[in-house]
Parts: sequence; C-alpha cells; structure tokens
Amino acid sequence: MEAIYARQSLDIKDSLSIETQIEFCKKHCMENAEPLVYRDKGFSGKNTKRPAFQEMLTDIKEGKIERVIIYKLDRLSRS
Repeated sequence: MEAIYARQSLDIKDSLSIETQIEFCKKHCMENAEPLVYRDKGFSGKNTKRPAFQEMLTDIKEGKIERVIIYKLDRLSRS
C-alpha cells in the first residue's frame, strides 16, 4: 500500500496547501488503489509528535505501508 503525507505549518499566501501537495503526490502513485493520506496542519517540521505523522509511522511499523510519497523532504522533518 502506498501513502501520501502532507504538512502545512501555517496558512500563508505563498505556502503550498495540503490539498495541492496531495494532488501532486497522487500523480506519482504507482498502484491503482487509492493511497492512504495523512495530513498535519498547523505543525512545525521540528515537531515530530504530529498526530498524522505518528499514525503514519505506526502504520509503517505494522507493515500497512510500503511506500510514502511526499511533495518535498521538508514536509517530513526539519534538520
């Protein structure tokens, strides 16, 4: 199963919306099945205790997800 993760820390003019990130990622899905989608809004990339992010990590550990697609690497975490 494939998954998409999208995060947006703030609603600002030049920020890419979560829905736009998801639509971009769907173009890169390899499976015909609808991917699982995890969304975190209003969370900094420094905070790894984001609800959807933690749920996704649990699903990966349980073997539900084989591949995660993200718009940019900084959507997962900051340095």
